Amino acid sequence: MSIKDVRFGFNFSTDTNIKACMDSVEELDLTFACLSVSSLRLKSNSKVLDPSSTVMNPEFCQKWCHCVVAKIPLPNVDSEVESTRLENQKTFTQDISWATFLNVYCIMFELPLYGDVVNLVRLLDNQIDIYINSAVLIQFWALVPIVNLKTDPWKKWTKFISSIRNVNRIKLALEIGTELPSNEELDRWLGEPVAALIIQSKTFLTNRKGYPVLPKPHQEFIKKMFNIGCQIVISGELGIKQQFNYLAHLYQNTTSLTPYSSDFISGFEDYLQTPLQPLKHNLQSYVYETFEQDPIKYYEYQRAISKALNDKYEDKIIVVYVVGAGRGPLVDATFEAAKESNIKVKINAVEKNENALPSLFFKNKEKWGNSVTIINEDMRLWNPPEKCDILVSELLGSFGDNELSPECLDGAQNYLKNDGISIPSSYTSYLGPIQSRKLHAEISSIRNNKDNCNFQKPYVVQLNNVYSIAPPKSLFTFVHPKKNLEESNDRSGFLKFNISQDCVLHGFAGYFETVLYKDVRLSIVPESFSEGMFSWFPAYFPLVKPIFLNKGEELQINFWRSSDKYKVWYEWCMTKPYQSIIHNIKGEMYFMSL
Repeated sequence: MSIKDVRFGFNFSTDTNIKACMDSVEELDLTFACLSVSSLRLKSNSKVLDPSSTVMNPEFCQKWCHCVVAKIPLPNVDSEVESTRLENQKTFTQDISWATFLNVYCIMFELPLYGDVVNLVRLLDNQIDIYINSAVLIQFWALVPIVNLKTDPWKKWTKFISSIRNVNRIKLALEIGTELPSNEELDRWLGEPVAALIIQSKTFLTNRKGYPVLPKPHQEFIKKMFNIGCQIVISGELGIKQQFNYLAHLYQNTTSLTPYSSDFISGFEDYLQTPLQPLKHNLQSYVYETFEQDPIKYYEYQRAISKALNDKYEDKIIVVYVVGAGRGPLVDATFEAAKESNIKVKINAVEKNENALPSLFFKNKEKWGNSVTIINEDMRLWNPPEKCDILVSELLGSFGDNELSPECLDGAQNYLKNDGISIPSSYTSYLGPIQSRKLHAEISSIRNNKDNCNFQKPYVVQLNNVYSIAPPKSLFTFVHPKKNLEESNDRSGFLKFNISQDCVLHGFAGYFETVLYKDVRLSIVPESFSEGMFSWFPAYFPLVKPIFLNKGEELQINFWRSSDKYKVWYEWCMTKPYQSIIHNIKGEMYFMSL
């Protein structure tokens, strides 16, 4: 792993000619440099103007501009003195204009921690608006210290960024010194769009061998920040390459914040996806292929089927129906379980997707010895010649029931014997409050957001740049087979959470846990995650308007699962400590088709 994989930079604290800076970047094997905007200006009063040391050097436009973060001095554009405010405003906009003209990587400004920032917000939004529909990509970093003895930097940042319209164009640069806040306060920054950590060189210690190291709390926090794609900047003395080598070593020893293997989630972090609706839309081949690669799910299914076969065995052939068979992985698991238990089985595979049938027929001929009966029917409508002993399905979504497993298995239960076994036998949805300014900004940037419709639908997303406000709690449970098929699958419930520190609620993370059979379980709940599994990413239910929560308050979430003859939908809201709107009323913004 190269140090370039990490994206390291150096913060030049004094004006230095550009060529010297770029030479230092190359010498240290870095990717960018933070330079004062004054270093980038052409100084006409200079006695000796060497073009090769300025932005006039052809290499600046060709290469160096993409390696420069332009630093703007503390913008006192909210001064109460009008003349001072106007003069600072003029300088601030000129600096932005010049940096944009030079096409630098991004522009960094120091966020004022005291006084108003309303004019700063207005100027930034106006500057972004100028280029919003052009080929120019203007990006800002707001520099914020992680510790300040007189004020809470996170609160100041929150007040500032909550007022910005173009939130996806402004990221956060956190400056770290020798002191750090509590671990809980540090974790809260995981829910913010931190683009870079700026580490003061004086923060480093020297170990017994004379090499630079960081204190343990700093190490742990930096490792967490590596997980959300954070870049690292060292500020202070130049030429200490060992500090960069040490940080690269930390990067190489960083473990994922999520329980998912990086081999399967790379590129999907915080990527919003529309949940699958396999009852409405036939799945594509690549979806089947991806799910079939899961090393844990089908192993656990095989264990569950094996236990069920042994419980049902009475010296006779066991009838097994695999419903929603797809391309046949559960049929494979059933045969393996039967072979392991030395029990004869009769298998029917029911699949409504006609495009998956060729794979089933091919496997039946080449692998299953034409012993499987393949039925191209909707499981809710099929009328089998006999009832089965064991009903096996994999109809669960990221929130458990969101792919309509309850409705599908209600129909399929008609051909399960009275003493038959359903695999899975139950599943429970979980919900937990989260802070993620990145996800909120991503949804805000989606076009066609009439009536905030994009905030009133669930998503599937590998949660990464997220702060978990409180651990998730169980919500709805479905059990199969049902004792009474007339019982509705509609649900309503509420959950309460204690708020341990000030934070911003952006939405709710959804998970599920399922009991396949007896003690065989699968879970994507963080606290009980099935290690090595990747078939499901969490669900996400956003709020239209983020809500600031105070330490010590009690949060209450109300949630509904509703249905009519044609569809199923969710509704959700916050009811304590404040009442939010009820999202997705009557399924007007999102529903699952029956």
